[in-house]
Amino acid sequence: MHICYLLMSSELCGGVRVVFDQARFLKQRGHRVSIRALRGAHDWYPYPLDIEYVTDLAEPFAGPPPDVLIATFWLSVEPALRLGIPRTLHLCQGYEGDIREYREIRPQIEAAYLHPIPKLTIGPWLIERLQQVFGTAAFPVHDIGQIVDVDMYTPPARPWRRWWRRLRQAPWRVLVVGQYGIDVKAIGDALHAVRLLRERGLRIELLRVSTAEPGEEERAITPIDAYHVAISPAVMHTLICSADAAVAPSLEGEGFGLPLAEALACGIPCVATRISSFTRFAPEADYAVFAEPGNPTSLAEGLQSLLEDGALRRRLRLRGPPIIRQHYSGPAIAARLEAVLMQAEDSTPSLAP
Repeated sequence: MHICYLLMSSELCGGVRVVFDQARFLKQRGHRVSIRALRGAHDWYPYPLDIEYVTDLAEPFAGPPPDVLIATFWLSVEPALRLGIPRTLHLCQGYEGDIREYREIRPQIEAAYLHPIPKLTIGPWLIERLQQVFGTAAFPVHDIGQIVDVDMYTPPARPWRRWWRRLRQAPWRVLVVGQYGIDVKAIGDALHAVRLLRERGLRIELLRVSTAEPGEEERAITPIDAYHVAISPAVMHTLICSADAAVAPSLEGEGFGLPLAEALACGIPCVATRISSFTRFAPEADYAVFAEPGNPTSLAEGLQSLLEDGALRRRLRLRGPPIIRQHYSGPAIAARLEAVLMQAEDSTPSLAP
C-alpha cells in the first residue's frame, strides 16, 4: 500500500516528528510511505524519509497516485480532497479550533473538519472533544494512539552523574520545553513557578528548549541558565537525561504532550498539569506529580515536593519508562494505524473539478 502524508512544513516540531515517525514505522511494516510538504527542511530527523517539496499540495502526482492520502493539519484538508484520492483521512493531533491564537479563523477550521472524511486521533480525549464540538455522526473517528521514539528516548546510560551532582549539592536542573507565547503551552506558568521556588531559597538551574528564540518578556520572568533552540532529537535526549526534573505546564487543549512523554521515557521525574491528555498516558495517573493548570503556585508546590522527596523521585524514575514503552512504541501504533488504513470505507468526498 502506498500512503502519502501532506504537510504544510517539515520544520522541526513535535507534530511533524509524529508524522515522520508514523511514516518510518509504516515503512517497516512493508508499505511505501511518502511525504509531500510545502516548505521546510527535514535534515533534523535522524531516519531516512521519502519527502517531496511542492508549491501546491494539490498538484497532480507525477506517477501513480497513492492508495491512501493523509492530511495532517486543517489547512491541508481541502488540498487533499482536491486530489480526489478515494481513501483520504485527516490526522488530528489536537483540535486547532480550541487554540486561542486561531479564534478569529475558527469558522474556517470548523469548515475543514466538517468534511465527512475519517479522522485519526492520537488519544481518546481528542475523540471526546471532536464529538463534543461536531456531534457523533459528522465523521468516523479512530484513535490510533501516539508514537514516542523509545529507541532513542531511554534512561541515561550514566546515572552516576546525577548522583554526583546530588553529592556536591549542585543546583537542581529543571527542564521546561515549549514555545513561550503559545497560550496552550503556558510556559510562563512554569517560569513563574521556578521564580517562586527561587524566592523560597531553592537553587534551580533552569533549562529551556524551544523552536523560537527567547524574547524580553520571557527572560524578564526569571533567569534562564541555558536556552536551546530547535535542537535535534539526539541532543534533546542528552539534555533530558541531564535534568533532575521536568515541568509540563500545558492547559486543557494540549493535543498530547510529546516533551512530557519523552521525559517520562527517559525516567525523568515530572511535574505536569492535570489535563486530559497528560493524565491518560496510563490507566492510573501515578507517573508524575500533577498540578492545577493555569496555576503557577500549584506547579511550584508540585515541583518543590518532588525535589525534596528522594523516594518519590526514585519511584517516578522507574514508573515512566515502562508506561511509555508499553503504550506508545512505534511498532504497536503503526499496527493500529495500518488496521484503520486498510479498512474498507465508502469513497471520500472530493473537491476535484
